[in-house]
Amino acid sequence: MTELITGLDIVELMLRSAAGEKLPIKQSDVKIDGWAVETRIYAEDPYRGFLPSTGRLVRYRPPAEGKHGDIIVRNDTGVYEGGEISIYYDPMIAKLCTHAPTRLAAIDAMATALDQFHIEGIAHNIGFLSAIMHNARFREGRLTTAFIAEEFPDGFHGRPLDETLTSRFTAAAVAAKLARTERASSISGTLNGAHHGGTEYQVTLGDAAVEVTDAYFHDGRFRAHIAGKTYEARIDWEPGETIMYITEGSERSAVQIERLQGGYRLSHGGAQVVAAVRSRVAASLAALMPKKAPPDTSRLLMCPMPGLVVTINVAEGQDVKSGETLAVVEAMKMENVLVAERDGIIKKINVKKGDSLALDEVILEFA
Repeated sequence: MTELITGLDIVELMLRSAAGEKLPIKQSDVKIDGWAVETRIYAEDPYRGFLPSTGRLVRYRPPAEGKHGDIIVRNDTGVYEGGEISIYYDPMIAKLCTHAPTRLAAIDAMATALDQFHIEGIAHNIGFLSAIMHNARFREGRLTTAFIAEEFPDGFHGRPLDETLTSRFTAAAVAAKLARTERASSISGTLNGAHHGGTEYQVTLGDAAVEVTDAYFHDGRFRAHIAGKTYEARIDWEPGETIMYITEGSERSAVQIERLQGGYRLSHGGAQVVAAVRSRVAASLAALMPKKAPPDTSRLLMCPMPGLVVTINVAEGQDVKSGETLAVVEAMKMENVLVAERDGIIKKINVKKGDSLALDEVILEFA
């Protein structure tokens, strides 16, 4: 980030200084040009208290580096697609930097770059960083060291959907549905070419339902009535691509899209939703389906991140009190102490010191 606003290679200067060379510049020679923002992409899950994440980088597609108009994008990294993020090293994946003439322009450039940064295979903090770029207090520069604790007192749960995000996500989901339907109808022998999309849908974004009528998508042109309001945009996307570009007027947005069974996972601007597109009849039937209750894990101690068992601090049959240490798991050079959340009796211990554990692997069971 310092290199972008000064034009100096700080690492080179440090190495020359360490080698005993005299610095070729004076402090008065250092000039500041524009503004820069740096974000650090980490293999950690902000939805689980920023616990580290490990695994293979199934996809690693950073935004294009270089100068784009008066914007500069730079990505310093040491990982690659197909590489492994292990439990033994620091979880940092990359340092992403943007430079622009003004502070807000640099922030907006960073928001765009983060939306275009696509990673699969591990949990990461890109959504959290993107939400920060859209945070009003951050954009105004009203910052303290307590910023994260004050802005996210109950943890990070994604940027809330406003009307703009709701319309954008709805349009993305319907456009993907229509594009896939059009492709299916053009495949030789598929329902004799009679596979056509409708124009009226109900889109669920998480628990919210949005009505869509008069939907049309062809040659990149999308229009529809979303929640009773006219929506038009240019949408550039083909089935199988991981990023959908939506242009609303002069504003171009990147929406990451992942195909799921029965819908899509959409990410943009620090918000993430699972979207399902159904006809009105299918939506009325889906509303009758019972909700699957999550499994009861109240009597289990599960590993909150992939890691290595350092110690097991209890024995089978032992009485434990709330707050007592049960085990210590090491992940990415940090020891994580797992404590009892309530009083209980240890029924069974499933692991031992030195074992490598996967996420949510059961460490022990309570009676």
